[in-house]
Amino acid sequence: MLPFLYAAYVFMEYLEHKSNDKMQRLLAGTRRFGPLVGSVLGIVPQCGFSVIAGGLYMNGSITLGTLIAVFVSTSDEAIPILIAQPNQLDVLLQVIAVKLVIGCISGYLIDLLVKQHHLKENHPLHDIHEHCDEEQKKHPSIFAIAFLHTLKIFLFIFCVNFIISFIIHEFGEEALAQFLGAGSFLQPLFASLVGFIPNCAASVILSQLFIDGVVSFGALTAGLITSAGLGLLVLFKMYDNKKDICRILGILFIIALVTGSILQILS
Repeated sequence: MLPFLYAAYVFMEYLEHKSNDKMQRLLAGTRRFGPLVGSVLGIVPQCGFSVIAGGLYMNGSITLGTLIAVFVSTSDEAIPILIAQPNQLDVLLQVIAVKLVIGCISGYLIDLLVKQHHLKENHPLHDIHEHCDEEQKKHPSIFAIAFLHTLKIFLFIFCVNFIISFIIHEFGEEALAQFLGAGSFLQPLFASLVGFIPNCAASVILSQLFIDGVVSFGALTAGLITSAGLGLLVLFKMYDNKKDICRILGILFIIALVTGSILQILS
């Protein structure tokens, strides 16, 4: 899977360097179509777009519905991992389609219920790009950045596979499936909570568990809905309205649990 994974990250880094500013202006300039544009842009697998959405929300440039649409449609590391598995192409397309539709619908529904949000303090947008700017200064070549990203994700995948294989070897596949609540509503619930882990580990774990046949498509989708990349981490770090952050977390959790449970029943 390494050649496919590396190619995916090279493409993502190219998008990161070429289109971030354009996407930021596009999202900030859309009012009525904010949730639709946000859910489409959130699908694009690049570092930090959920961070951009978080910054725009803190500055009052986008609505809560648009922010939720971006967070719901963002899949963090899941898309490059699925791209690296050619036999998972149908799953990749299903994940994108479901998250795009759910992100758009939930975004518009939230904007109907919540007309505006109030901020105590606005934060300059350039502050939220520090993590990407530092990485680019250390490794100016997109090929070098993509290589390091590929290596990190590969090590994550190796560790996850090693742990899964060890558990199956020691306790059996049925014990693992029973522990994770295979076939029940507990899987989407468990996956939704795992998705809140504020780094790439959540999406890597969920994607690999699905590829290994341990969790269902409903659980995978639920976990990827709450896995909003670094966007949530930026809100915790820079946003002074903690009550609003809790509201965002609650909304994401409800959307993830409902969507995952429905998909669990239908599958």
